[in-house]
Amino acid sequence: MAGGKPAPAAAKPKIAMPAMWTAHGSKGTVYMLGSIHALPKNVNWQTPQLMARVKQADVFVFEVPMDEASRAHAAAYFRDNALMPGGTSLPSLFDEEMRSDFRDVVMLTNADPTYIVYMRPWLAAMVLEGVASGPAGFYSAGGVDDKIYAVAKGGGVGEFRPLEGDEDQFRLVIREGHEQDEGTDLRFTFKGILAHHGKGDQGLLAAWMKGDTKALDAILPENKGTSARFRKEWLDNRNRKWAPEGEAMLNEPHTFFMTVGAAHLVGKTGVPNLLRAAGYRVDGP
Repeated sequence: MAGGKPAPAAAKPKIAMPAMWTAHGSKGTVYMLGSIHALPKNVNWQTPQLMARVKQADVFVFEVPMDEASRAHAAAYFRDNALMPGGTSLPSLFDEEMRSDFRDVVMLTNADPTYIVYMRPWLAAMVLEGVASGPAGFYSAGGVDDKIYAVAKGGGVGEFRPLEGDEDQFRLVIREGHEQDEGTDLRFTFKGILAHHGKGDQGLLAAWMKGDTKALDAILPENKGTSARFRKEWLDNRNRKWAPEGEAMLNEPHTFFMTVGAAHLVGKTGVPNLLRAAGYRVDGP
């Protein structure tokens, strides 16, 4: 108790049962877990079945490198591309509709625009989505990827593989440095926040927690305005690059544990179905 006031009660734990897949090859096995990269602190997703598979694996695969040096490099790249060029403000990219939406988003979420107006559109979108998630907050340190990496590292696993580099992802986020293209994505972010009344997209989290793959496939593209371009660039193209990586793993004498964003594992063009189409047995939803 501080200042005579009781400490706020901790949020009640919520149990999640995220979907998993198992791909079988001539030599190898690949467990695939759909990740949410940032989660509230009160979500418990580390089920006994999931953790048993973690213990069986001897190689861990993530979207990007997870080691400390790579994380530091990614943070530096993040900082170098975080702010608008000198003398330029974010609202200078807006048309009248976006100006109106920005005002509404700020009012709805109580976000502080003082710093946002100097951010690149991609970072403004990330910050506003974070504010819209509400007081519980979503934390990357509580995300599935970081937790799985910490467990594997703590268990003495020595081999980790990335499916792509940090800069591959950043190039998608920052639209190859074109602020106007980033602005288009920010417009979708405004619309999404307003559509959910500034409360974040709780449907996404709920679907993931239930392991509802059909709902995930339907909801995730919606976050970017049901954009066909988003689906192609962020999901389909990358899945088609990653599926051959999965095929190669299935021909190695290892047990792999692959942790990637949940959107990459669901639907017809998800990695599990691409492996099935290539003739491999994949168990799971």
